[in-house]
Amino acid sequence: MDQELLKLLESKPLQSLPVIGFFSNYPVEKKIQRGAFLLLTGTSDYLWAYLCGDNPEELITILEDFDFETSYFANVEDWMIPALTQNRKIEWKLTTHRYYLSPQGKISPPSISSHKLEPSMARQIFENSAYKDFTSEEYIRDRLEKDVSAGVWVNGQLAGWGLTHDDSSLGFLNVMPEYRGQGLGENILIGLALQKRKQEKPVFVNVEPHNQQSIKLIKKIGFSFDREVSWIKLV
Repeated sequence: MDQELLKLLESKPLQSLPVIGFFSNYPVEKKIQRGAFLLLTGTSDYLWAYLCGDNPEELITILEDFDFETSYFANVEDWMIPALTQNRKIEWKLTTHRYYLSPQGKISPPSISSHKLEPSMARQIFENSAYKDFTSEEYIRDRLEKDVSAGVWVNGQLAGWGLTHDDSSLGFLNVMPEYRGQGLGENILIGLALQKRKQEKPVFVNVEPHNQQSIKLIKKIGFSFDREVSWIKLV
């Protein structure tokens, strides 16, 4: 990512978190800018169009120029949806709440050690994922190869894990049923956050609004609510 583009994104430090994260992992394939509004495309599992800006008129102009070269859009806020669906419908929509951990926020050290996951573990993680409709084994393997991850083993068995999504947000947190209630999830999340801080990278997470257990956990660690965002596919 070139420095001029990075500087523009950093002028919107919270809204641009997933945009900077994604394009730190994957190259920018197309850039359209109108005023301070940006649309950037790049490919992970699909060709994604990331949106970043706050001016509805600039968004409409960008979409006219973009001509919907992909149906997949990310970092979508509710006010953007009328512009995206003027002549199209939503096939699916995944809505989450974004929480952000301030660089100045203190994190208690984990009481249980975690270790990096190997790409060969992608199948096991996928088979135990609650997001099979939105991901794939290949996508998970890509994430294990390119970013931080953390797993906890009990008696030689992988009991819980976490990794990142393609925008570098912490995610895929899962503890096997027989090991829940022992604090493994909290320690895995802390382990991921500390790895990101060591790399001097932002720490943020996306949680579905109904997942109150996870929201309670991330608030306990020190994350603060930022905004609601969605990933959508149009038809």
